Amino acid sequence: MPQLTWILFAVVATTFLVVPGRSKRKVLSYALAHGRKSAFATVPGVVLGSMIVVAATLALSWTVLSVSPTAFTVLQWAGLACLLLFSLGLSRAPAGSEPIADNDNLPEEKPLRVIVHCFQSETRDPRGSLLVAALLPQFLTPASPFLPQAVTLGGIFLLLSALTCLPYALFAERLRKTIRKHAVRRMVNRSGGTVLIAAKAVTAGYRKIAA
Repeated sequence: MPQLTWILFAVVATTFLVVPGRSKRKVLSYALAHGRKSAFATVPGVVLGSMIVVAATLALSWTVLSVSPTAFTVLQWAGLACLLLFSLGLSRAPAGSEPIADNDNLPEEKPLRVIVHCFQSETRDPRGSLLVAALLPQFLTPASPFLPQAVTLGGIFLLLSALTCLPYALFAERLRKTIRKHAVRRMVNRSGGTVLIAAKAVTAGYRKIAA
């Protein structure tokens, strides 16, 4: 896999992952309620959930690619359309449209149950799963061996999933105050959409040059 491809993927994935979604708010809520030690349960739970979503996406991509490269191209275009719609919605979303954290809705306290709770939250997040399914195929090259690409992209995504969860667990109070500001949330939303579009354009241009 070309170095530029996985670097662009890392940039786009990071932009997507830092946006406070359902799992990040869950990690933040546990940290506010139980302190930094909750990271030992919440972060593994989110990463395990991400692993299932990534594995399912890669399995779907491999299946479609095995059936027909043309069908995989259609899948990529469909994914790109989803990313563009998400980017547009993200850039236009009201800054305070979603709660930062919900400390009153934490049914679990034991570490293993917290892991399961965060795992379920990640795997049952339809928006997050759809975005992973739309994002990963954009950086897969049909002409190259599938397994090395899958391992590289999957590994990068899971590593970034853990790294982007840690600040929410370790600096919960400070981060909540920061992202509660409408200006900050608006900037995150708009930059997320912009980077998603720009990185895809650069990737497409690079592939044409390489071809």
